[in-house]
Amino acid sequence: MKIPSYNAYVGSASGIFKGVYAVHKSNIVVKNIDGLKNATNKNPITAMSWCDGGENEIIIGYSNQLVKVYDVQSKTFTFNEDKKFGDGAIVGVSKYQGSIIKAVESGTVKIWKENVEDSLTIESGGPLDKMRQSNGIIATGGKENDLKLWDIQAGGKKLFAAKNVRHDELEMRVPIWVTDIAFFPDSKKVAVTTKHGHVRLYDPSTPMRRPVVNVLVPEQALTCIAYSYKDQHVVVGSGTGQMNLIDLRSKGVLMNKYKGFVGGIKSIGCSLTEPYIASVSLDRHFRIHHLLTKELIFKEYMQSKLTCVLVKSNLDLTPEDYNSEDELLSDKEEKNDSTGEEETVQPTNNVNTGAVTEKRSKNSSSSKKRHKS
Repeated sequence: MKIPSYNAYVGSASGIFKGVYAVHKSNIVVKNIDGLKNATNKNPITAMSWCDGGENEIIIGYSNQLVKVYDVQSKTFTFNEDKKFGDGAIVGVSKYQGSIIKAVESGTVKIWKENVEDSLTIESGGPLDKMRQSNGIIATGGKENDLKLWDIQAGGKKLFAAKNVRHDELEMRVPIWVTDIAFFPDSKKVAVTTKHGHVRLYDPSTPMRRPVVNVLVPEQALTCIAYSYKDQHVVVGSGTGQMNLIDLRSKGVLMNKYKGFVGGIKSIGCSLTEPYIASVSLDRHFRIHHLLTKELIFKEYMQSKLTCVLVKSNLDLTPEDYNSEDELLSDKEEKNDSTGEEETVQPTNNVNTGAVTEKRSKNSSSSKKRHKS
C-alpha cells in the first residue's frame, strides 16, 4: 500500500522519531524517520509541536537541548541546532514567524531567529514542566510556578499570571504543579492539568485570575492534556494509565473513561475534525480511541519507550482512495452469499438418557423450492 502521508508522529526515549499512518480496515504502518543509528537512552525526545503557518513542519526538542525541524513534504530535516542555556531538558519547543522558541526545566525561555546572535530571554519565575505557544502567546507552568502567558510581539511582556485557588475545606493551601497546557482554538482560554488531579480553565479576557472552571479527577496525577473534537472538551491522561474526557462548559464535568492502558500516559493528541484520540504510554504502545464510542481502534507496540505524540488536526482514518459505495456493495454481496445456506435445528430424543439433543443439518435454499410437474 502506498502511503500518501503520515497522519501521526511519535517520539521516543531513545531519540527515535517515527511516522505513523493508520486507516480503517488496514494494517497500521510505522516507519523510523530518524535516530535509529544513534539511538540512546541518554537523549530522549522531550517535546514536539507543529511550526506556525500550517502543519508542514515539525519542530522537535531533545533532552540535551538539541532542536531539529522536520519538513513533512520533503521528508527531510531542514534545521539542526544545539544552543544550550539554563539547566535541564527541553520542556517545550515551538516556532513562530521564523523564530525558534525553547524552554528548559530551570524556567528559562529563549526566543531567537536562525543565524542571528540576538535573542529574547524570558524568566518564568520557577521550574517548568511545560511550555506551549499559540499565535504568538507563550504559556508556561510547572511546580509551584502557576500558569503565565507572555506576548512575543510585545518583547516577552507578561499578559497573565494565574492566581491559586482558595484554601480547601480544611483551610489548607492547595499545592501548585502544572504538568501540561492546552490552548482553545479561536479563543483566549487556556486549560491546564496538574500533578494533583486538577483540570483548570482560565480566561485571560476576564479580570478573573483564578480558574473559571476547576474539575478534580480523584486520585490521579495528571500528566497531559489535549483539546478535542467536541467543543469546550479536553482529553486528559494520568500517570496511572487513566484517560478521561472533560467537559469544561459551565461548572465542568468528568465524562468518558477510555480503557486499555497498562502504563502511565505520556502524551495525547486529538483530531479537531474527527472523533479520534491518539496517545502514547509507558507500556510502549501507540493507541487510537474513538472519542464518542470509547472504542479502542488501534493498539500498536512500538518497541521503544514513547514520550510524545503529534497528530494532524484533520486526522482521518479513512484512506484517500476509500469509496463507501464499494464497501456497501461488497457487504451486500457477502450477505447474499451467507444466505445461500440455511441452518435448521431439529430436536431429537436420546434413548438412553431421555434428554433432548439438537441435530443440525444444512439445507440449501434451492432445495426448498418445489417445482410443479
